[in-house]
Amino acid sequence: MDTIAAKSLFNIEDFKMLYKNFDSTMLNKLSTLYSTEIEFKDPIHELQGLAALKCYFAGFFNREMTCQFVFTNQLVNSGQVFLQWQMHYSHPRLQAGKALLLNGGTLIKFNSHIYYHEDFYDMGAMLYQHIPVLGYVVKKINSRLVTAK
Repeated sequence: MDTIAAKSLFNIEDFKMLYKNFDSTMLNKLSTLYSTEIEFKDPIHELQGLAALKCYFAGFFNREMTCQFVFTNQLVNSGQVFLQWQMHYSHPRLQAGKALLLNGGTLIKFNSHIYYHEDFYDMGAMLYQHIPVLGYVVKKINSRLVTAK
């Protein structure tokens, strides 16, 4: 395979390395993997375009948050991949900065670059249950759902 053709292929391992340490150093690398017309979705936002994605991610890095992704499984099918992950994160306002864990998944669709990225995770598990009063209510509701079965 010639060098030009090799560079045009999307590499899932490059994607995983980009998210291994989710910090401000990744912002300049996004254009190597993402299309300028990227469609991005998660439980909080829906965004169009690489500039919007960079702004969204940059907002996380202005906080005192640390974040790493560990990929635990992947399913690959011509032009798309679903990745299961664990996000290890901390924020001083959540559980006094204690290290937290969130399970989730990402669907990406690609040709030479990613043109669609959708994250799936539980906002309650990520945020709400770690806020003192709200966390108590969320945990109480969850326990009632379990006992109702």
